[in-house]
Amino acid sequence: MATMEIEWATREFGDADVGDARRTDRLVRVAAAAAARPAGRITDVMKAPADRRGAFRLMGNRDAAPDEVAKAAHRACASAVRGQGFVFVPVDGSSLNITDLTREKDLGIVGPRWLGGTGLHVMSAIAVAPDGTPLGICGQTWWARKGRARRAKHDKRLVASKETQHWLTVMQQVRDVFSEQAPTTRPWFQLDRGGDAWPVVLDGLQPGQLFTVRVVHNRRLLSKQDEPRRYLWGRVESQAPLGRYSLPVPARPRRAARTACIEVRGCEVTLDMLDERTRGRHQATLWALLAREVGTAPSEEEAIEWLLLTTHSVKTLADGKLVLFGYAQRWRIEDFHRLWKTGACNVEETQLRDREAIIRWATILASVAMRILRLTYLARRQPELPATTELTQTEVDAIVAITKPAGVRMGQPLPIGQVVLWLAEIGGYTGKSSGGPPGAIVIGRALKRIRILVDYLAGTRQM
Repeated sequence: MATMEIEWATREFGDADVGDARRTDRLVRVAAAAAARPAGRITDVMKAPADRRGAFRLMGNRDAAPDEVAKAAHRACASAVRGQGFVFVPVDGSSLNITDLTREKDLGIVGPRWLGGTGLHVMSAIAVAPDGTPLGICGQTWWARKGRARRAKHDKRLVASKETQHWLTVMQQVRDVFSEQAPTTRPWFQLDRGGDAWPVVLDGLQPGQLFTVRVVHNRRLLSKQDEPRRYLWGRVESQAPLGRYSLPVPARPRRAARTACIEVRGCEVTLDMLDERTRGRHQATLWALLAREVGTAPSEEEAIEWLLLTTHSVKTLADGKLVLFGYAQRWRIEDFHRLWKTGACNVEETQLRDREAIIRWATILASVAMRILRLTYLARRQPELPATTELTQTEVDAIVAITKPAGVRMGQPLPIGQVVLWLAEIGGYTGKSSGGPPGAIVIGRALKRIRILVDYLAGTRQM
């Protein structure tokens, strides 16, 4: 196994408490192999029969608790941010669609019940540096949905019994691991509309916390008994604009890449939120920010319009730009989900037959997906770094051997930005016609394509 991948896997999982040092060593070697050959099936990752048997034994070992595997990765992520004032922490849910024709895997419902989809739901938190570079996984929780999801408006169960609880669980995981590994670094949570629930908003108001959530409910504002009711959206819209600025917007489904002109409004508000179960009300004072795209949206698309709630003050345009930049980092978790599920790691293709085994394997592949995502953005943000910061010299040499750039020879020190560009070309990147800089999916595809040559070069150098 290449040294770089072993070093990465050791940082990521080397202190996992899985009951036995030999088991931890096996975990590191399995993770290194997955980083070298990302795939959804163990048989596609592990080359030697003995290694495949060892990986299957580890995935099925009840003493290797999935939570302990995950905690090791979370600690590694938090250690990497130590010393920074804050990092952005996008949080979002997703689901893994996993085939279970015999209903023996202890999975739950995924998607509409009538379609018969099975799998697991997961809530994840990732850390993103203030410059936008993804760093790693710092929180994750899993569950199987056994019944139909209830509409939040009519769900009068205790919070602990609702899926809302998973947002709270992951946010607390992040706080705990940061407190342990990076006590002077504050996580700035970034939540999409699914996180706009009163328990989550109140949780985000814990002292000293940074928190931003996109609004889905036009919430009632606190007012005196003899005053007419006032609502969030109208209050923010009535504010004078703080100004306008340009925001780079990446391409997404049903949205073209562009530089959007964003107009910003903001003010402090006190929400008056209703608990449907008890009919009690909860007050929360924080800042509201309205961002609207002005004049730059294509005619066939809806203009960008975000209403955000945040604990960061929004008194100036600079304040608003920072809050919006942080919220825009939430897109990184969507990139992570694509890489993890279909773009490179194909975790949904697993044929493991036990729920805990599936979670162990998926946890390893989640870290692999974040490694690829980090490589992608590191090449953009710090292109002059040595390529061997994230790739082995053997991988760099394989890329050079395949692309044959003029005047470049194997073994030569090269910058990561240039090497990743060549790597992306192996994965099918066509330059500007691809719609922007190389993306994580094309890079993940290329890492698989170069693997045979990497293994060959590594073998010849050991002879």
